Amino acid sequence: MIFSSYSFLLSFLPVVWLGFMVLRWLFQDSPALRSMLLFWLLGSSLWFYSQWYLPDLAVLVAVVVLNYVAASIGRGKAKYFALSVIVLANLSVLAVFKYWPWLGAGQDRVALLAGLPLGISFYIFQAIAFQIDLSRGLTKLPKWADFAVFLSFFPQLIAGPIVHGRQLLPQLARLHVARCCIGLGFTLLIMGLSKKVLVADSFAGGVDAIYAGEHAINLVTTLAGAFGYGVQLYFDFSGYADMAVGLGLLFGLRLPQNFRRPYTAPSLTAFWRRWHITLSAFLREYLYISLGGNRLGLLRRNLNLLVTMILGGLWHGAGLQFLLWGVLHGGLLAVEQTFRQWLPSAGRAIPRCIKMALTVSVVMLLWIPFRAANLDDAAWLLSGLANWTSPEWPDISMLMQPVWEVSSDTSSPATVLFWSVIT
Repeated sequence: MIFSSYSFLLSFLPVVWLGFMVLRWLFQDSPALRSMLLFWLLGSSLWFYSQWYLPDLAVLVAVVVLNYVAASIGRGKAKYFALSVIVLANLSVLAVFKYWPWLGAGQDRVALLAGLPLGISFYIFQAIAFQIDLSRGLTKLPKWADFAVFLSFFPQLIAGPIVHGRQLLPQLARLHVARCCIGLGFTLLIMGLSKKVLVADSFAGGVDAIYAGEHAINLVTTLAGAFGYGVQLYFDFSGYADMAVGLGLLFGLRLPQNFRRPYTAPSLTAFWRRWHITLSAFLREYLYISLGGNRLGLLRRNLNLLVTMILGGLWHGAGLQFLLWGVLHGGLLAVEQTFRQWLPSAGRAIPRCIKMALTVSVVMLLWIPFRAANLDDAAWLLSGLANWTSPEWPDISMLMQPVWEVSSDTSSPATVLFWSVIT
């Protein structure tokens, strides 16, 4: 049940939201109102998650219980030892489910250990951030129902954003829905839905055909695969983020922004401050800074960047292509930071439009190993950069076909590239 499905939009959401609003109206003067609303959100979120694959619900509930028990008993002098244990436990759960198939333990979805519970990367990171913040005194231990809703709240459960306890838990203490939140919430929901359905899904067919090897490999095909997937991914992911924020507002909860025009960034550093903002902030705050950040000299800073991006790449998926993607991003970030430190005036002399063009080109080309099924497919597609044979350019009717059909399934790479650049 995805946010753009009929079952979600016409069944689940109306029942859950209207039920929430009716409870607020019927028991507005009751001291039990907040508890009733919390249990309504918790039950709705668990029901939403169970619709994907029922056994995965046990994993989510286990993570919630494990982390709440650990947070309850991990206090006093041994709190840092307890923190290490629970963080390691969370990472172990993530590693087992995410990397077990990659290590050859099997692909059968019937066996839980061979499958990947939906959204596990997001709620595990959210749990880790809570445990660290709790140990630092940045948040307090909530009641168990608040904590359960914090980790399982359905708008941000399957695709983020990664929410900190210090951001969401105080809001759960109020659960006040203003009229402006309802209007803004539906607006963001519609905007995100439009991004997902009208743009991302329209690009999907043409992009999938390129990565499936259905077109002759040349420069245009490679650029279409890079830019086409970059556009598809952005509108899909940012569309989900907009819908998540909008859905949160419908229940009076403000979730953090996850994208801020990343493809207009003038540098890779700026790109990662605008793309998947909550993940970038998590990696920076809990990994990069913990490794020493930029406090230990240029060489150590570059190493910290490389390690952070490698782990960020492996967080996205189990495969050498994700490792390569992380290595390339980490290495280029290190080069960029070194260049900025050694030749600051040279960087300022380059026009902003040129820096934006270079940055978006690098980012798009690096999406190829991210999207490819394996390194061989990535190398095959990247080899098209050296093949400058002229493709068959589409006429105006072929260019407009994806617009009329809201689909690029039958579009040529040249058509996909054209609309990628236009979009």
